[in-house]
Amino acid sequence: MALITTKGASYSSFTHQSKNLDQFDVFLSFRGEDTRFDFVSHLYNALSFQGIHTFIDNDLERGEEISAELLKTIENSTLSIIVFSENYASSAWCLDELVKIIECRENNQLVLPIFYKVDPSEIRKQQGKFGEALTRHEENFNDKEKVQRWRKALLKAGGISGWDCKSSSNECELIQEIVEKISKSKLNQMELHVAKYPVGIKSRAKALITRLDIESNEDIHMVAIYGLGGVGKTTIAKDIYNKISHHFKAKVFLENVRERSKTDKGIICLQKILLSEILGGRNLKVCNVSIGITMINKWLCHKRVLIILDDVDNLDQIEKLLGKCDQFAAGSRIIVTTRNKRLLVTLGNGISTYEYEVKELNEYEAIELFSKHAFRSNEPNGDYLELVHKVIHYAKGLPLALEVMGADLYRRPKLQWESALKKYEKSLKGNIQEILKITYEGLDENEQNIFLDIACFFKGYCMNYDKVVDILEGCDLEPVDGISRLIDKCLVTVDHYNKLSMHDLLQRMGREIVRKESPQSPGERSRLWRCEDVLDILAGNTGSDKIQSIMLYPPKPIELQLKAQIFCKMKNLRLLTIHNVHFHGHLEYLPNGLKLLDWHKYPFPLLPSHFSPKNLVALNMADNQLEKTFKQVFAFKTMRYVDLSQCESIRKIPDLSMSPNIKELILTDCKNLVEIDDSVGHLDKLEVWNLMRCDKLETLPSCLSMKSLRSFNLGDCKSLKKFPNILQEMKSLEELKLVETGISELTPSFGNLTGIIGLVLGNSFGQLHIPGSIYNLRHLKYLMLFGDLTFLKDEEPLCNSYGGFSKYVFPSLNRLFFNNSNPSEMDFFLNYCCPPTLENLFINDRNIVTLPKRMDRFKSLKILIGGCNELQEIPRLLQSVRYASAQTSEIFVQIREMIGLPPNLPPCLGVTSHMLIGPHSHSSSKISPASVPRCYDFLSNYTAVVDQYGDEIPNWFNHQSNGNSISFLIGPEFPTIAVCVSVAIEMIKDDCCFFNLHVVISINGSKRLFESTRIIFARRDQLVFCCRLQSSLQILFDDLNLGDRNLVQIFCETSNNDTGKFVPVITRVGVYVECICSPQKSQKVSKMRNRPLESSICTCLCLAQTHCECPKQLCSTYSTGPTSVNSGYSNNHIISSAMDGGGSSSISLSSNSGLSMYVTNGSEFDFGFQSTLGDGVDMGSSSLIDDSDFSPYSQSKKMRPS
Repeated sequence: MALITTKGASYSSFTHQSKNLDQFDVFLSFRGEDTRFDFVSHLYNALSFQGIHTFIDNDLERGEEISAELLKTIENSTLSIIVFSENYASSAWCLDELVKIIECRENNQLVLPIFYKVDPSEIRKQQGKFGEALTRHEENFNDKEKVQRWRKALLKAGGISGWDCKSSSNECELIQEIVEKISKSKLNQMELHVAKYPVGIKSRAKALITRLDIESNEDIHMVAIYGLGGVGKTTIAKDIYNKISHHFKAKVFLENVRERSKTDKGIICLQKILLSEILGGRNLKVCNVSIGITMINKWLCHKRVLIILDDVDNLDQIEKLLGKCDQFAAGSRIIVTTRNKRLLVTLGNGISTYEYEVKELNEYEAIELFSKHAFRSNEPNGDYLELVHKVIHYAKGLPLALEVMGADLYRRPKLQWESALKKYEKSLKGNIQEILKITYEGLDENEQNIFLDIACFFKGYCMNYDKVVDILEGCDLEPVDGISRLIDKCLVTVDHYNKLSMHDLLQRMGREIVRKESPQSPGERSRLWRCEDVLDILAGNTGSDKIQSIMLYPPKPIELQLKAQIFCKMKNLRLLTIHNVHFHGHLEYLPNGLKLLDWHKYPFPLLPSHFSPKNLVALNMADNQLEKTFKQVFAFKTMRYVDLSQCESIRKIPDLSMSPNIKELILTDCKNLVEIDDSVGHLDKLEVWNLMRCDKLETLPSCLSMKSLRSFNLGDCKSLKKFPNILQEMKSLEELKLVETGISELTPSFGNLTGIIGLVLGNSFGQLHIPGSIYNLRHLKYLMLFGDLTFLKDEEPLCNSYGGFSKYVFPSLNRLFFNNSNPSEMDFFLNYCCPPTLENLFINDRNIVTLPKRMDRFKSLKILIGGCNELQEIPRLLQSVRYASAQTSEIFVQIREMIGLPPNLPPCLGVTSHMLIGPHSHSSSKISPASVPRCYDFLSNYTAVVDQYGDEIPNWFNHQSNGNSISFLIGPEFPTIAVCVSVAIEMIKDDCCFFNLHVVISINGSKRLFESTRIIFARRDQLVFCCRLQSSLQILFDDLNLGDRNLVQIFCETSNNDTGKFVPVITRVGVYVECICSPQKSQKVSKMRNRPLESSICTCLCLAQTHCECPKQLCSTYSTGPTSVNSGYSNNHIISSAMDGGGSSSISLSSNSGLSMYVTNGSEFDFGFQSTLGDGVDMGSSSLIDDSDFSPYSQSKKMRPS
């Protein structure tokens, strides 16, 4: 698209050409002869400057009939603006556009009318020029029905709330108001993912939206969307949220309420999410459910909200999440999805409630959905039509059934279809559960047992896929192949946490199969999961040998008298989980056939004397009350997973040589553990061994010889004096944490740990002597050194420290962290132990004044962090450095020189309209939840952080602005852009924390992530610098063709995940760029800082302070001191820090609103490790965020008013 000049020709300024030209934010409908060259032209320019992709039909050839392409453009636009002018109705083309726009409005497209010098009543009543035009159309057109459609469209459009230009004294103010309205509209909303194939969703969502009557603010509406499980209730609710959420400032969608409300902890989590989302990212502490209800009643009172609660099954959940539902402001809308039609019947007065039943898909919709799954097409294969119609008949329109059967029949020949359909046919009169059961019955015995174990036990159980596989293998099943088959048939999924899951309907189907094993006697069923059933069986001793699994996990702690022989009848019990139950009495029997024993806080001093679990795979008895070690559970080869954490009665781990297949041994927080048997040091299958915070641990196995150990954690074992000998080379151990122990010296055999990749070493008290054999760790990549360490070295002077590798070097070392280390040892390590390929260096020491001088040999160094309060200077940075942090602004000078940025660009006021520097947070691209910013992952080419006091941005940033956003113009070539952000830290606790920084760049409305990362700080304000080179920007915007003049907007936001510690606030933004913002006329600057003299410039209606071809200009008087701009558009505060000799000028707006963002919790500062140690140290590699995508982030902190 192009802008219009006074001659009607087009030119290319602010041209936005994307790869998808038929998708627009706004469609403009107007009568060209009335408004094309004044009001519409200015409105289009203002929208374009704001980055709103707007369609205007300047170059289309007019005919009698409107083109199909134009109709499609209207349909694909997010909203439409109708400019009703005097001669609008005289154009049949305009009236055809109007009919289509009103049709799209009925499908929930936002429509905004502007009554430009016409009375809205003339449009509704079709009087005056509008009536005359319609009369002429009736005389000239044979198609009377078309004219009637025009009349109906005008009648509806005239009744839509809009802007009356006659009542506005200033068109410029009106345009500003319109742009602000659109900027806050649905263009800014992040959409929820609805479905892969959303067949039938649109019509159902539309019907419900009509009943919601969104534009009415008379009362509170609450609707229950009910229907059969799997019918699409959640999918419809998500689609409704996407379509109406832009009408509400306070909104939230809470998923899986029923499942997450089973415990008080889950309810509290939901309450926190609700409060955070409604309050715009505020992170409030919720101590218990009652306090959460009180906080909701307090903070949400009188707010107009949109709240959707997904999968609610009782009124108690609503009351705990919404408090008093009648407290919300009129106009609020509350939607719940439920299987209970009468859920809202007992709700209190003051709320308009009604139910909406989700009907199954009709035949045509069902065929389409089934075909997408069975044929990967919108319609079925012609050879299968008869079979397809049978499937549709059996599925009864249930989307989930169609999806499951479609996946089951995909790519199968007709003979197999016919065989499957014969089985479906037998369930013709049964309900949909029976239809889904047909797929289950098509499984073999192995797959059926696995399916039922997942449905009745492992779904929702905190256990990863690999552990479940081992347990099921112990049950004589074949889980690897079986689970794979279940996944292929859409019966089971593996989530992003590597845990098994399935749809609720399928879980209910599986549980129904088990229930029907003995409908009246739960004790005769194979699997028990209902708390009530289990408690009744335990109380009445009605168990049987048919029981294979028991899950007892009540939502709240309960007490129960246990009979000693209660498990005697359950000789075939395989899986037993008991949590949140305190038993009285004693226990004399447990089945020896158990494969999983998960009994948290086991209350008895002894295990049954005859308990001999020869097939036990996993033992989880954390926080138990056993007084003696229980050797009988470690006497068998099947044991693989042991968790005895928080067991204060354990003083010694016994001989485990009879359990050689143990993979995990978790003993964290065993406060009285003193000794571990030597046999543990020879467990060849052990992979994870965690002894963290075992305060009294003194004796480890004298030697270690373990072929599989990957992760070993001895953190905070303060009584441990000696590390075991390593008898032979151990290549498997990758992660070792040996910090805050009582060990003062490591033995030479330490060097046999040749496979170590991540090592945490040292103590904050006392010395630790490191043997020379440590230099054998040739694969070491990540090293954290704490306190006073002494490395063994020759007495002879070392040489060749610059010439590559010495005998002390760790050739693979990539990340190095010093924390209050001995300066001389740090110098030695940097000079002689680090390879030239070192990439990341962290130095944290309050007493260091200068960083080591001889660092220029690290040719690959990318990150340099000096967390040193007294740091006064840093060595010359290498060209390779991409991130640097210190307490000196010398870093900025060095990076500027490194990049080659000239220091003497003149200050520039940039683009001064409030319409350009407001929030504009919508984005057409998305980023996955997994792409959360991590510490020291960077998108930009160069990044730096300076700890300081105040918000003084260096003068060489030639654009500066108070607040969190700034705008300027660039030419047809991408420049290098450097951004400096001043972040004020309001500390609550005196410690180090993190904040997330997100910098978004918009060029002509096309947005990308400029930078998104997590940064550590310590008790000071900070300046954060990030720079993208010209080549980087060109790659980032590879789909964008620049015009001669292009609007660039920079938005910055911070967020944090450390609740209660600090609030990061962006106070000022600076940008270095070679812009084309025209120099101001007659600008004079006072010799007094921040007091420039008043000047006069010409501000064009297209909002650029430069020469252009627009027809009108307004003269504006402004000052670059702290006064106001007076123009036809806005009153903006202009502030300058300009100095004689080329200072920096800046512009700050009175608006203090920022870019709204959403963030999933980022990972804690973890030095980049990924570990199973359980202490927050993550020793894995970090992955860069894909900078082609962008998503707003949650928990944002808005900018401080300037």
